[in-house]
Amino acid sequence: MKEMNNGNWITCMLFGLVSMFANDGWTQTETARYDVVVSEVMADPSPVVGLPAVEYLELHNRTSHPFQLKGWSLQVGTSVKELPEYVLDSKAFVTVIAKKNEAAWSAVCPNYIALSSLSVTDAGQQIILYDNRKRVIHAVIFQKEWHSEPIKRDGGWSLEMKDTDLPCWGIDNWDSSVDESGGTPGRANSIRQSLEDKRPPAMERITMLDSQTVRVFFSEPVSISDGEALFSIRPELPIAQVREVPPFFSALDVSVSSPPHSTTLYYIEGGCRIQDCAGNLFTEGGGLTFGRPVMPAVGDIVINEVLSHPFDGADADFVEVFNRSSYVIDLKDVKIGSGGDTMPLKSVFASDGFQLMPGAYCALCKNRRLTEQQYYCRNPVALHPCDSIPAFANSNGVVFLTTRSLRVLERFAYDEKMHFSGLTSTEGVSLERVHSDRPTQDPDNWHSASSTVGFATPGFKNSQDGSDAEFDALVISPEVISPDNDGFEDFAEIQLTFEDMENQVSIEVYNHKGFLVKQLLNNAPCSQEVTCRWEGEDAAGNPVPTGMYAVVMRWWNAQSRRTHSIRKVVSVYRPH
Repeated sequence: MKEMNNGNWITCMLFGLVSMFANDGWTQTETARYDVVVSEVMADPSPVVGLPAVEYLELHNRTSHPFQLKGWSLQVGTSVKELPEYVLDSKAFVTVIAKKNEAAWSAVCPNYIALSSLSVTDAGQQIILYDNRKRVIHAVIFQKEWHSEPIKRDGGWSLEMKDTDLPCWGIDNWDSSVDESGGTPGRANSIRQSLEDKRPPAMERITMLDSQTVRVFFSEPVSISDGEALFSIRPELPIAQVREVPPFFSALDVSVSSPPHSTTLYYIEGGCRIQDCAGNLFTEGGGLTFGRPVMPAVGDIVINEVLSHPFDGADADFVEVFNRSSYVIDLKDVKIGSGGDTMPLKSVFASDGFQLMPGAYCALCKNRRLTEQQYYCRNPVALHPCDSIPAFANSNGVVFLTTRSLRVLERFAYDEKMHFSGLTSTEGVSLERVHSDRPTQDPDNWHSASSTVGFATPGFKNSQDGSDAEFDALVISPEVISPDNDGFEDFAEIQLTFEDMENQVSIEVYNHKGFLVKQLLNNAPCSQEVTCRWEGEDAAGNPVPTGMYAVVMRWWNAQSRRTHSIRKVVSVYRPH
């Protein structure tokens, strides 16, 4: 090796110094995701607890080296602001405020960045931090409900991150400040603690962005390693590329070499080189079924369960839908609405992507976390967050399902009178559809969810599902009922078929003394089928005592001009 002469040595030294001190005399280090995180949010500073009435965000450098923030940018909602020159030291904190608040803020927190404006919505908002190459470094969507103590949601308290080493966690890693001033701007958070994440990421739902791109959503943000077999698809579809999806990285886009066949269902499995930000690897073998979706038509997807009166007045309504068609429906093509006669007064998209398989259920939840806490959920993946779902009135209202173009797929006008008459309160009790193939607005096609399942069945088969009931020329099923709303033989379903069209039907219930207890139908016109239900109550809605009751059916046929009569017996049992 030749010795370096003085000129070359000086040249190399100068080149190194230029590289090292290219940004005002300090080292610019290559940034990686989560190096700097949003660690505190003050969205509603009033009423004042101790700090000035100033909205602020706090940034924290998690690494062992400084960062020059000049050229970085911060997005709050839809507003994007470029950060000014500021060196954020190793392990340091800096607050971000609006310039108009400098005078009030500088005495409280000297380490701050002032932007021309800053407005943080107290109800919740997305916050995204970009580096000087416009790469996402951290993103969070906070919500007011992240304050575990309701009183602190009214203002004056910041939301703090508990463990900055788990920056991709959501609500589980955030809570209200416990500092006496209401927050800890520019210093370590008051609720800091070490948390442990041992849960691997899971595939939750799937959609198709186009004919050759499948988007797979995960339970939490994930990252991938290049050059690995990240997915496999059966029947085989060659995978061309897998890409991460900013800004929240909770999904991966899988490009396939050729479009899936329109009549084939596929199964996609994840590989072990998918991991969350705590380093937990995806468990191999977990996967989802997908296919090319079809735009829904009337009758393909139905409203199957409605909770309009949640426990304790919580904002936790849900509407469950059921795919009764034979093909895949994507809920991104469906809108859910409320109110109105022929059109909803308000509607939102049910999802940004959720493929609903034939015969599958999905509960669209206003507050998925609360729904999962309050009810037994046999299939949590079928609980889909829909935070913007319209508010439904407790006692009566209207639920719409429409297409993107607002073509009505389903309209259900619910009423608390559809609930089991023996309930003292409908709070926390959902209305369940009994038969998916019967008219939606038939009041006898709805019943309260049973007590044995906790009064709701979000995301799986209804406790009062009657789709498996027999149907013969004349059927009363069951012949012994115990109407106590336990989900087992709560009502007698009366089904009758006729050989001819144009019938008028009356159905009455009599007690053992021959007195009329209740009239179910009175000369009701029908074609060749009629179905009604008796819940063991009299005409005033009071429960009848234990005993045997005669169900008498009379009908007159216009074609044969004959009157017919059939009598069956139902036993009512009320346990003491």
